[in-house]
Amino acid sequence: MNKQDLRSVILEYLFRNGNCSRPEIVEITGMRPGTVFDEVNRLKQQGCVLEPARAGKYTGRKAPVLMLNPDYLWTVGIDFQVHRTIGVIADFTGAIQCSAEVPAVARKNLTGCRNEVREILQQLHAQTGKSWEKIHGIGFADPGLVDVSSGKSIRAVQVPGWEDIETGKWLTEENHLASGVWPECMIKTFMEYQVRAGKNVGSLFHVGMDDGIGGGYISRNGECFTGDTNQAMEIGHIVIDPEGPLCQCGSRGCLEAIAGKKGISRKIREMINNGVDTVMKLDSEQNFDFHSFGEWAQYDKAARIIAGDVSRSIGQALAAAVTLLNPSIIVFSGELTSLGNQLLEPVREMLNNNCFSGVVKDLKIELSTLNREDTARGAAILMRNKLMKNEEF
Repeated sequence: MNKQDLRSVILEYLFRNGNCSRPEIVEITGMRPGTVFDEVNRLKQQGCVLEPARAGKYTGRKAPVLMLNPDYLWTVGIDFQVHRTIGVIADFTGAIQCSAEVPAVARKNLTGCRNEVREILQQLHAQTGKSWEKIHGIGFADPGLVDVSSGKSIRAVQVPGWEDIETGKWLTEENHLASGVWPECMIKTFMEYQVRAGKNVGSLFHVGMDDGIGGGYISRNGECFTGDTNQAMEIGHIVIDPEGPLCQCGSRGCLEAIAGKKGISRKIREMINNGVDTVMKLDSEQNFDFHSFGEWAQYDKAARIIAGDVSRSIGQALAAAVTLLNPSIIVFSGELTSLGNQLLEPVREMLNNNCFSGVVKDLKIELSTLNREDTARGAAILMRNKLMKNEEF
């Protein structure tokens, strides 16, 4: 392990655990104490690591604790969702210093989308005042496909004008800050892994279920898998039924077309039009919400039938992912998780019926516990990590 690798290991351990001691680092890395101590001292001189209990030559019995310096640098995180934009500023530890949110009301074109992002940045700037000088980068959670390496937004089918855009370049040039762009579902996957740090989590597969359906996979070493063209884990576009409804991507029978917002709305409309006795109401697709659907499914037979069909479709798509990737845990996030066990139980049944017993025997299936601002915070944290890989920091 060279010095740059050692530096990365120390910071990564602090990012995940909050604090540690010099002897802990020696044990983790297997490096000579002198080498570790020299690198820790360099990080302290740089200003990104603090060791408050050590003053001069330390002679105490208990090793003092190392911790991150919250004010070393701050980053902005922006979660550009289909119906709203959420922004946060996070310090070097990843803690949120301030936040802002605006609804998506004027997204008729690219200019409208960018103005919404500008408004978030203006609100965050106003809240931080002179502390804005601490900010060194902007992390952006994109609602569609992304070329992570170039910071390019490839396509978000549910956002007008959001296609083939140099998002990273635009953010950098307009704000004079470094930037990074990641798919929203990948950031949520990263955060699901982060909140389970220290709990001996192996690999994790995440399924996000809101208007559309997305996926993400993070291996036991903490690295998100994106594929050679940064378009991996699009579980929403696994074809479940080749003769099924047309998806926004152009294919037929994708999981998203069946189990996404439009797919569920279509199933409800069909039942209502066929005269099925149900409490479900659907004035328009825009007025449909998953929370109401989750409540209906608790006591309405027709809603329970739809919920079962949708959940089994999700399980069918996941069976392929579980067979190929063999994750330790699957986490569901998004509004469709309002179904609770009516989602989890059919998924578990489909996996048991369609996968080798060895890959599902100890597989955990959970609902997300992330809060409303955690995707934006994840974007800020990923931007922090990106900056720290740059030798200038």
